[in-house]
Amino acid sequence: MTPLVALHLALLTLTERTRTALAARRQQRLDADPEAGLSTLEITILALGLFLIAGIAVVVLSAAAQSRLDKIK
Repeated sequence: MTPLVALHLALLTLTERTRTALAARRQQRLDADPEAGLSTLEITILALGLFLIAGIAVVVLSAAAQSRLDKIK
């Protein structure tokens, strides 16, 4: 399995789990309080998670590109 395929599968799994978890949490909060939204801490954690995923993607893509360039040389 190539690194890009592995990254794609990992990101699909993470996004689906995140989407499911957020939907369940949102429904619980709406049932308790219709005016509820995401807290500042939740938004911060989501943003940090997205930065982490983007960083991992950059590393994987850089490694894949470098590998291809090494094969050309």
